[in-house]
Amino acid sequence: MTVPTSDPVSIFGLSETQLRPIVEAAACEPVSSFDISVEHEIKGDYGFAAEKVIPTFSYVTSRGSRGRVTIFAKHSYNPDSPEPEQYRFLGLHDVPLPCLYGVLRSPEGRPILFLEYVDTSDATRPTLPPEVHFEFLSLMARFNAVNPSPEYRAWLERSFQPTREQVLALGEVVEDVWEHACRRDLSEPLRQYCSEDKERCVRLRALADRVAAQVVDMEIGLVSGDFSFGNSGRRANGERVVFDVEGIGLGARFMDVAGLVGGPEEQWPTAPYPSRQALAEHYLCEYVRWGGAALSFEQFLAETRALWLKYQIGSMSFGVGLICSEEPKYIQYREEARTGLLQLLEMLDRHC
Repeated sequence: MTVPTSDPVSIFGLSETQLRPIVEAAACEPVSSFDISVEHEIKGDYGFAAEKVIPTFSYVTSRGSRGRVTIFAKHSYNPDSPEPEQYRFLGLHDVPLPCLYGVLRSPEGRPILFLEYVDTSDATRPTLPPEVHFEFLSLMARFNAVNPSPEYRAWLERSFQPTREQVLALGEVVEDVWEHACRRDLSEPLRQYCSEDKERCVRLRALADRVAAQVVDMEIGLVSGDFSFGNSGRRANGERVVFDVEGIGLGARFMDVAGLVGGPEEQWPTAPYPSRQALAEHYLCEYVRWGGAALSFEQFLAETRALWLKYQIGSMSFGVGLICSEEPKYIQYREEARTGLLQLLEMLDRHC
């Protein structure tokens, strides 16, 4: 479908005049005219943070040559989204990112980021070759090893670093889940599970307190909090880059990788998935190579194990929020959240 430039442009209500600097930034030269088509569908999880579209611009330059460029446009639901500023700072630190062609405001006053379109097909594959796992960990290690500039660190500290009190409050998540479950706010199976053995809450609260005490004294570093294959892709030259950087902040330095290497052995996938030892050693080697502080392999595993548990416990709040939300867009996730929350409680109890 091609939209003539004489009609209102259908990219989040923006006009041709507003879009022209974006097209010129992507084309790397002035353009005299352009048309818009939508030839790519958004794949995978649509996400809760933004509306997304992948427009292709067919343009004619001021010199008369023709070209085409595909761009990823992200319309944030948050009028005060920090993502444009994150791209600026991360670019100064040489983090591999898609090119940011520009940021505009929609008629609703929300930011729209126009980014280089990258190939994310890896995330849709049922299995990934071992080399992709190692490549992804190399990217993660390079990101986590960044030592933020004083300006960037001060900006992150103001809004994107949990306080010591917030970390130590992890045990309150357990209490909150039990309170909701026993009031029958969640589901009957969850009510039964939380009511039949009062010691379960005591055990899980003690586990949460131990984990929080470990995490609160860990070294701080740059973390995404949402690092995944789905938030990375390949540029046309084959380089893997990271995107979806809105939530980047300061936290326990290995928080991102803990989800990959911090889990228990019995949950580790079988071959041909790479071994945890191989992945962990590769990440740690890359982390040090990019400037991260050297440490023993044993300490690395101990930190990632505690952070994996912290994430599992903390994620229960998200599950409760989905179940209790009255937002229509969350209805489809509620039953899955109920099942997942019960399974998570059972798993954590086994690891107390």
